[in-house]
Formats: sequence, C-alpha cells, structure tokens
Amino acid sequence: MKKNKFVIVGAGSSYTPAIVAVLLARRDDLKLQEIALYDIDADRVARTGRFCELYAREHAQGVQVSYTTEIETAFRGADFLFVQIRPGCNQQREQDEKIPLRHGILGQETCGLGGFSFALRCIPAILEIVGKAQEICPDAWILNYSNPEAMISEAIYRTYPHAKALCICDMPISQEETIADFLGIPHKDLTFKYFGLNHFGWFTNIYDKEGRDLLPALRERVLSDPSVRLVNAEAEEKHDNYWGEMYAHAIEGFRAYPEFFPLVYLSYYYFHNEMVAHMDPGYTRANYVLDVREKVVFDDCERCIAAGTTKDSALHAGVHGNYIVDIANAIINNTHERFIINTMNRGAIGNFNHDAVVEVPCYVSAGGIEPVSVGYIPQFHKSLMEAQKGYEKLAVEAALTGSYQKALQAVLLNRTVPSYAVGKAVLDELMEANQGYWPALK
Repeated sequence: MKKNKFVIVGAGSSYTPAIVAVLLARRDDLKLQEIALYDIDADRVARTGRFCELYAREHAQGVQVSYTTEIETAFRGADFLFVQIRPGCNQQREQDEKIPLRHGILGQETCGLGGFSFALRCIPAILEIVGKAQEICPDAWILNYSNPEAMISEAIYRTYPHAKALCICDMPISQEETIADFLGIPHKDLTFKYFGLNHFGWFTNIYDKEGRDLLPALRERVLSDPSVRLVNAEAEEKHDNYWGEMYAHAIEGFRAYPEFFPLVYLSYYYFHNEMVAHMDPGYTRANYVLDVREKVVFDDCERCIAAGTTKDSALHAGVHGNYIVDIANAIINNTHERFIINTMNRGAIGNFNHDAVVEVPCYVSAGGIEPVSVGYIPQFHKSLMEAQKGYEKLAVEAALTGSYQKALQAVLLNRTVPSYAVGKAVLDELMEANQGYWPALK
C-alpha cells in the first residue's frame, strides 16, 4: 500500500502544531508515513518542529516527523505540500495594516491595500516554491493555504497551469459551520451554494437533507429581528471578540443587500468607512496576533519541549487544520466530496470572465476537482466582482513584471481607495516599508 509524505511549507507558523495534530489523528485514512516541516526561518521551524516531533512520539509512533530549512530535503519524495507562508511574518503585516489606516482607509491582511502589499511579498515566494516542487516532486499535490489567496491563485494558475495545485481558504466553511450552528442543524446535513472570489463571495442557498432552501427563512428572520446575531457574544473569548464582530457585520450586510448572504469579508467593502472609523491605527489585528496568538502557541511549544512532554498541551486542532486535511483525504481516498475551491472559471459562472480565478463549490477526487456550475449571476454581484478581479489581475501583473504603473492602476481599482492622491501616497509608503520584500517597482 502506498504511504504518503506530507510537507508543511512555512512550518514556523503558529498554525503548524494544530495541522500536524490533525494529520497524526487521521494517519490511517491518509496512509501517512512521514511529515516534513520546512521553513526558511531556522529558529521558528526548530521550535514548532521539536514540539511536533515530541507530539508524534507520544501520539503516533511509527510516523516520522522532521524539520529542516533545506527545501530539497523537505520536498524529496513528497506526495502533498501544505503551503502556509507569510514573508515578513506578522511584523510586516503590521505595516500593511497601519500605513493605510494612517490615510483613513482600510488596513487589513487580505482586503484593501494591506492585501495588495501582502500579495507583492507573497507571490514571488509562492512561485519559487511551486517551481521547486515541479523540479523535485512534480507529482505532489500542492494545497495552498497562504493569503491573500485571491491573487496568489491567479499567479499560480497563470504561471504553472499544469501544476497539481489547489488554492483553498477555510473562511467559507467556517462561515458555513457558524450558520449551521445558528440554525441548529449539523453542518454535514446542509448543502451550501456559493459563488464569488476569495474573501469576496455570497451564499445563495442553504439546502437541508429534504432539499428545502433555508435561506429565505433566515433572510426573513434577519430582516424582521434587529437583535439577530450569528454568534452569541458571551460565547466569544473575552479578550478577543473579533469574529463575533465580523459576523455581526455580515448580518448587517445581509440586511442591507438581502438577496444573498455575504461572506464576512464583504463588510470591508459594504461598510468601509464605518469599519475604518472603529479601527485603532495604533493597535491592529497584527498586534493582537503577535501579542496573544503567537505568544500562547510558541510559549506552549517551548514549555513542552523543556518538560519533554506534550501531554498537557493546550494546543489543539480546529477548522483551519481540519479543512486542508479533509481535502487531502478526498484526493487520497477518491471520495468526491464537495469543497469550496479557488479555480479557473472556465464557465462555472456563465457570465463572468472565463480565464479568471473564481471561488466556487467543487467536487474533489483522486483526479482533481470538478467545479459546480453556478450559472449566470445578478448584475450587482457581477459588477462588484469585475472591479475586484480587475484589481487582482493588475496586482499580479505588478508582482510579475515589477511595473509601478500596473501597481498604481491596481491600487486605484480597489474599492477601498477614494482617490488618486490617497492611493499613490499609500502605495509609495508601502513600497518604502517593503524594501527587500517586494519586487522592485519601476
């Protein structure tokens, strides 16, 4: 029986222990033999790597876990690459968020000009990784989890159209599970119809096992009851109600444009000024991640390494780890399960650019993916997507060609940018802050 080697690329991430825990827990289904953790940062990968080695010895003897900064060592013999890189780490994310906010526009890691900045750092690194994979392990499946997925997927599919690459995001399924909990129905008993771009999409129907569409009743409830919340505020972590607030904005978006239920990130475009007004330019989400999430995870890694055991570790798996492993399982075991994937349109959305990457439901099997036909979409949503896709494609052009003019054109197409003066000022400051990370723009 074929045994599989999984490689986590960007394994110095705080998400790595949870992904490894899921892989090890499902080792029989995945026919798992080996996990290699790869990162260019020796200190970060040693910390997560030593923790994961210890965890594997205690929870899954027989599965080899190793870590390295040598890409050829990691990739040799690989069957799956899980890619989750963040060039510049959260320190550069902080700049992505704070520079736009100083000019009164959105600072966020994937949306607005923060996402643009992240894309210009990430695209060259991602393409180098995919290129190396084509040389070293050309038959390996590449599952990309790196943000900003919308532009990274455009770059990968354009540059390496024949690579076995799937670009995925756990936000749609996270929102599906949140809605399922709100409805009081197991997620597995619901089928969600969806279309859009990454972090820019809509749920059009929610079918139960009997084929009844539950979205109209949900719409009526939201429109008639101003107190509706998808997530109970009391259930949120006391120190971080970020997602509770984001889901509250999604409800506002559904109430404002009630045809379809928006993905939470659309709130940044629907209610840009209102959301920016409540952001702290001095302390952004990047600061929280650095101060809380990374500290909690890395402190626990170091504590366990020092103690020589992970048995009382607080690190555990969640949706982020489950989703990417579920997709790998669908490929390995040819299950034809349905997932939301970023893929070339090629007619899935009938009245949208056929050579653009879109985010739609797909059936996943050993042979790859089969996108679900969405049909024609309404003019409102199509027009929003066309402007966003124009921005994304120009951002990719800027990353691939080093064209300042393409970068400026991309910036001015983004819906969060109110004028040429603001867009150019933010672009120039981001360019200065990203010297050594961005391609040189000329």
